[in-house]
Amino acid sequence: MQKLTPAERKHLILKDKNIIKGIVIMALPIFISNLLKSLHDVVDSFFLARMDGSEEMIASTLAAINIHWPIYNIFNALGVGLGIAGVGIISQYLGSGKDRTARDYAAKLLSFSVILGALVNVLLFFGAPPIARWMGASGDTLKFAITYFRYRSMEFIFVYIFLAYQAIRQASGDTRSPVRLAIYSIFINMFLTWLFVSEFNMGIAGAGLSTLIGQVVIIPFAIYDLFFSKEHPRLEKKDLGLDPHIVNEIAKFAMPSAAAQAFSSLGFAVIQAMILSYGDVVSSGFSTGNRISSLLLNPVMAIGSVVTAYIGQNIGANNPARAKRSYEIARNLSFIIMVIGVLMILPFAKPIAEFIVGTRNASIVAVTVEYSVWILGTQPLMAVFQTHLSAFNGSGNNKYAFIMTFTRLWILRVPLVLFFKYATDVGYAGIWYAMVISNLVILFVGSYLYRKVKFERKVFIDESESTAGDFSI
Repeated sequence: MQKLTPAERKHLILKDKNIIKGIVIMALPIFISNLLKSLHDVVDSFFLARMDGSEEMIASTLAAINIHWPIYNIFNALGVGLGIAGVGIISQYLGSGKDRTARDYAAKLLSFSVILGALVNVLLFFGAPPIARWMGASGDTLKFAITYFRYRSMEFIFVYIFLAYQAIRQASGDTRSPVRLAIYSIFINMFLTWLFVSEFNMGIAGAGLSTLIGQVVIIPFAIYDLFFSKEHPRLEKKDLGLDPHIVNEIAKFAMPSAAAQAFSSLGFAVIQAMILSYGDVVSSGFSTGNRISSLLLNPVMAIGSVVTAYIGQNIGANNPARAKRSYEIARNLSFIIMVIGVLMILPFAKPIAEFIVGTRNASIVAVTVEYSVWILGTQPLMAVFQTHLSAFNGSGNNKYAFIMTFTRLWILRVPLVLFFKYATDVGYAGIWYAMVISNLVILFVGSYLYRKVKFERKVFIDESESTAGDFSI
């Protein structure tokens, strides 16, 4: 991964004529991290699917992990929303040269994240049993789900800290530092999952504990980088705290993004609960198919993260034409990558599924392949969807991101799943149909909302403030 100086990152974002070069250079570290995260998400399933036990017990274990993901993402939504808001706000201040203000917002973002992460930690730990029951879990699946939920709940304060750190660095175009720590975390988690599950026979508890440890060990390094690094801009301890004005502005930007993430994850939780009514095999096949599609989405998500900072900084620098051009290049690049990716991955859906859940779980593999054929066909449309979201978040129009996400899940997908389940006899295939239709229709909504975007500053810029500062990118 190419290491860029702060001045080089600033030039790429604000000045370099070859926009696509800068996007690719900065997106590459995030892509590598996202790819490893996707593989990391597969690790628990990989080892648990191969532990000693009956096919029914393994199916219950995998179902417990699968129902965890939408719930985890609901609780994680606030941290993700704060991160998105942080990139949008801090990048606009940095682009306008208000480095001291950017540093102040960064410190308050970190403080806010710690408090909210601790709150979420407590809520999920004690809420695990009723949440798992609401998701439709029973018997062994319920027991395994509660165990896994509680281990994973204890990582939230550390996850929120890392999301704040990642946002602060990405706002300045530094995609390399967070990725490096994320990669360390992933490899530690992979090793410990093998050790706890395969060697110590700890089952699902070992899978949860290994993930928790992997999240915890990198946080001291992130804190050090924020406050004591010699190669990156630093925060100061005196800037920590909860200034009401700054927290209010962060919350104003964060809430639409957080609500969009939360409602999206809640929609997936509702769908996952309905899928679980078809049995553990269908539930596991659905989740495995989503993991395969997430592998394909990785480069698009990386590009989206980078172009959010591009748009924010160029808006802050009063260069709306370059901000808009950055979006267009990212959209086209993402679409092309997705088309190529679908053509490469689709023929190998079965061996990939067998790698994740094992060849002995043939029924899960069959459902996974069936679902993958449907969902992968619409993935190029998701490239456009994701770059729409980047345009909305980077330009400060987070409410449009909320509208688009809410519409896709709650106005389109959930009602369609219910329709196919109760008004037709197509069976669980109705889930695939609902997802494809919602992915198609939402593009028209996104295109309409994008035409309403004005690439103008959404933060207050005090022109009397000095542009000098030790938070300069």
